[in-house]
Amino acid sequence: MRVFAAVVDRRSLTGAAQCLAVSLATVSRVLTGLERELGVRLIVRTTRGLTETDAGRLYHRHCLEILGQIRDAEAAVQSHAHIPAGELRVTAPVTFGREHVAAALAEFLERYPRVSSYLLLSDHCEFLSEQRLDVAVRVAVLQSDALAARRLGYVQRVVVGSKQYFTRHPVPQHPRDLANHNCLHFTHYLRTDEWVFQEQGRPLVVRVAGRMRANNQDALLDFVRAGAGLAVLPMWRVRAGLASGELCRVLPGFEAPATPIYAVFPTRGAPPKKVRLFVEFLSERFREHGAVAPEPVAAATA
Repeated sequence: MRVFAAVVDRRSLTGAAQCLAVSLATVSRVLTGLERELGVRLIVRTTRGLTETDAGRLYHRHCLEILGQIRDAEAAVQSHAHIPAGELRVTAPVTFGREHVAAALAEFLERYPRVSSYLLLSDHCEFLSEQRLDVAVRVAVLQSDALAARRLGYVQRVVVGSKQYFTRHPVPQHPRDLANHNCLHFTHYLRTDEWVFQEQGRPLVVRVAGRMRANNQDALLDFVRAGAGLAVLPMWRVRAGLASGELCRVLPGFEAPATPIYAVFPTRGAPPKKVRLFVEFLSERFREHGAVAPEPVAAATA
């Protein structure tokens, strides 16, 4: 059922194999065996990929209900356990996850020896139920009221450039001045050519342009250090460079409010004890290490 649900949701056998961390042959074999056992065709190929048949749509709906009931049953039983145990499956953004979540997991496992972990680092919003993930760390404004989540704090993003860059280019005094600068793009933002600021309490969207793009914030930071241009990066990632003088923060008086960071759960209701304890542990560790701010940060004074 998990394999079939993943195929339908991803509209691809390859995509299902990737999200379930199994081989393509395994997905194909399971799907073929399922159709043979049920005696109906569940999936058909079209010019646009895969789609489900009428029987497949009906079966998919029941699969989601049953898989949800299984997760609820597991969570209900595990929530009564006094000692956390079992595998803790976590997903987080790549750069933030490497810097803050991986180390937190290692410390958490040392504290609770009966818990093991699986960490999936991805800048895509993974389907929690498909991959049997217990919790996702997401730096975003959540759009769905259906999600069960707990806010862990806020992440401030700032515009930075290197000292080397500003020996050749003037320091921007207003977001509109960015039109004269090489602005580096993080490709996972919805609109990479628009940067959002705040002026006198109102949103200010500025169209920017640049010759370099990357899907990783560490790569963007490397570009900035090399003097290639300006980038919007999280404060926790550039704090050391700002303190050393290697990086320069610009337009502080126009910064947009900080972005919330959440722990997101696959279902509503009380999560298992291992998940509750881990989220509490994350919240404390994030604040101790300066990864998040406890409150949204308004635009700083220039």
